[in-house]
Amino acid sequence: MLKVKPFQLIILTMIALFILIPLIGQSSTKKTNDNKRPDRINLRLGAELSKNEMPAVGFLHDLHTKAVDGKCSGCHVEKDNVFVFKFKRTSEKASRDLYHDNCIACHLEKKAADEIAGPVIDECRACHAATKSKGTSSWEKIKFDKSLHFIHENSGQIKAQDNSSKNNCSACHHKYNEKTKEIFYVKGEEESCAYCHKPIKQDDIRPIGQASHDACVKCHQTLKSKKIDAGPITCEGCHDKEKQQKIKKISDIPRLKRNQPDEIAITGWTPGSQEIKSYMNGVAFNHKFHETNTESCKACHHETLKKCNDCHTTDGGELKGGFVSLEQAMHKKDNTRSCIGCHKEFTKSSDCAGCHSQAPVKKENSDSCKACHNLQQTQLQFMEPGGVVKKALADRSSSYKFVKEDKIPEKVVIDALSNDYLPARFPHRKMVQAIFQRVEKNDMAKAFHTDQAGLCMGCHHNSPKTLEPPRCASCHSKKGPGVDGRPGLKGAYHGQCITCHKKMDVQSVAATDCVKCHEKKK
Repeated sequence: MLKVKPFQLIILTMIALFILIPLIGQSSTKKTNDNKRPDRINLRLGAELSKNEMPAVGFLHDLHTKAVDGKCSGCHVEKDNVFVFKFKRTSEKASRDLYHDNCIACHLEKKAADEIAGPVIDECRACHAATKSKGTSSWEKIKFDKSLHFIHENSGQIKAQDNSSKNNCSACHHKYNEKTKEIFYVKGEEESCAYCHKPIKQDDIRPIGQASHDACVKCHQTLKSKKIDAGPITCEGCHDKEKQQKIKKISDIPRLKRNQPDEIAITGWTPGSQEIKSYMNGVAFNHKFHETNTESCKACHHETLKKCNDCHTTDGGELKGGFVSLEQAMHKKDNTRSCIGCHKEFTKSSDCAGCHSQAPVKKENSDSCKACHNLQQTQLQFMEPGGVVKKALADRSSSYKFVKEDKIPEKVVIDALSNDYLPARFPHRKMVQAIFQRVEKNDMAKAFHTDQAGLCMGCHHNSPKTLEPPRCASCHSKKGPGVDGRPGLKGAYHGQCITCHKKMDVQSVAATDCVKCHEKKK
């Protein structure tokens, strides 16, 4: 018998681990990737069953689709020449026996044919495994954006319900008759599917997931059965992130027309009314501009495509508006469907974040209010509202005020803290003009920053709007932070400059490159 010395045993063990560890890692990675799939469906029969039921089945749909060579009839029955997306049935109810009898029978059939097969009768935990049912799905919601809508709208293969119609909107859009339990189409009243079909079933209305599969996947299947190129029929085709990025994108998309206005006056009163009330000035709203620069109508219209004040009244006393007043709906800072909330998201861009990320959270800017609220009630009483709004929008776009170059100091020498380092020679004019240029190319920034002088307040943040603001040392002490929490002068300089460079993605001066701003004394 071969004798192995202790040190040899240690060496052999290390070699074995060196060989096995990579293999173990590969096995682990494969399992993790298998858990993160877009086609994972957790099969659970319902809460009415015993609490002692087995864990839900983590069913991999695309894996099974491939196993049956893409033949949906292996699992789904047909009704009216289309597949019903329920397993082996047309009704809502399912049973344990339905799944066991059919799934296991298929697995046994595959096994008998010496093909790759799933678990059989005595392998319960192979399907009912808690770890499988809790697998992390990589499912991504697909956004039916303007590009996808345009592709479908212009498809010659998608036919309207009425052959005499010039467009195919009725192929997808419909309303529901409560009495007859039938769907019907009304031209000019098309809305998003999600307005009626919610994430979960409500009032016997199918959830959005089921409605989408019944409509979209059925259409894709029907076209493919006729050898016509169509959209995906597998889970990953729509819900895999990488596959979504490969979907064709149309950039130059004509405007969708649904009787919407180009511009409108948003007011707390009825334009043309002779009764004068002390409401806030109205808002000249450029609907066409906002429509073009949003992903979909749902960016603002969250329950229906009706006007905002149809649901959100001045006093907020309507149930249909969730008892949210018009003012609250337009100004909620934590809701991206409000004007203020949406605008706040845009301030996170690299063109804006340098100033806005450091602006006091609670500080209100009256100039911002005036940028929107520029319609006086007296104007709308005696003039045609549409003309007033157009004039106000034109005045807003032409009211941008420039600062003459010679009014901007070219360089500012910062020497208040020049101890170990030489004074910093700040290229003030160059930096200011760089900010001006970013604002000029940003339509939203120009709408709210109508005067370049006001941009000085981005750095001189507690100063009034002026071309001669007080120095930083007027408020920030050389000795360090004040008792009121105000940073010292050194902290103010570094916090302001370094944060701005990071937020505005300034590449020419790294935030950590000290000597780029002030050289060390020799």
